[in-house]
Parts: sequence; C-alpha cells; structure tokens
Amino acid sequence: MRSIRIFGSPGLRSVSRDVDPAADASLLGELLPEMDRLLTEEEGIGLAAPQAGENIRVFILETSMLPSLCGHRVFVNPKLEAYGPPSRREEGCLSVPGIYEPVTRPSLLRISALDPSGIRFELELDGMAARAAQHENDHLDGILFVDRLGALRRKLLRSKLQKLAGG
Repeated sequence: MRSIRIFGSPGLRSVSRDVDPAADASLLGELLPEMDRLLTEEEGIGLAAPQAGENIRVFILETSMLPSLCGHRVFVNPKLEAYGPPSRREEGCLSVPGIYEPVTRPSLLRISALDPSGIRFELELDGMAARAAQHENDHLDGILFVDRLGALRRKLLRSKLQKLAGG
C-alpha cells in the first residue's frame, strides 16, 4: 500500500516523465486505484502521481467537487495553457499538511490530456477546477505550492516546513 510523500521527500522535487498508456498499462492499473484510495482517505481535491511515489506525468482530480471536469478524473501527460486575470486563493496540499496560504494563479485554463486508455481530451476550466489542475500539474514539475509564495511568507514558514521534512 502506498502512502503520500510528505514535504522533504526527494521525489517531490523531481520532474516526472511522460507516460505511454499502452506500455505503462500495468503501472497505471496498480497506481490509479491507490491514488483514488489516498485521495478519498485524505479527503483531498487532487493528487499527483509523485505524491504517491511515482514520478510520472499523471494526476487525478475529484470530479464530485469539480463538476466542470465533465467526468474527467484522470489526466495523463497533461498540457496546460493558463491565462486570464490572476486570482488569489488559499491553497493547501496533502504533501504539506497543516499549511494553507494564499497563492496567485491565472484564473482560466485550457488543458489537453490523455485518459488512462490513451484517448486525448481537452477542457476549458475556471475557478477551483483551473486552480486544482495547475496545482497538481506543478507537482509533475517538482514544484510545491509553497514555492509560489513570496520570500517573506516562505521565511515565516521555514520552521514548519523543516519540521515536516524531519529536520
């Protein structure tokens, strides 16, 4: 059984590799149910594969909380084009438990991705769905939401982050 990687885990800072849904079918078949379980247990809105211990370009989003996803839950090799006016909203992360901070992100998003069968789909997202997809996609590039905070906020959070990292 997998567990969520917590801040300080080296895999969270790695850039993930693309996935071939056909060649990686067994990996996806094992990983996606585990990601679903972790997301449900932690009552999260999204989870990226690196958080579950695999540095591959896959994330899932909770469709019951984000109806604009039109039922698309799994995003394989996503390509994002963020645009629109900036929006500042509080974010948290299952890999950075107990820390919630406002993050500014573009408010609109075009996303193109594959489903687990390798079928491409595209969505236009706004609001929480756009923010969640950008947050999870950041994980695929080794970026955590705390990296998007200003220098002063990061400095103020340093001791909390060091405790999470086991230091």
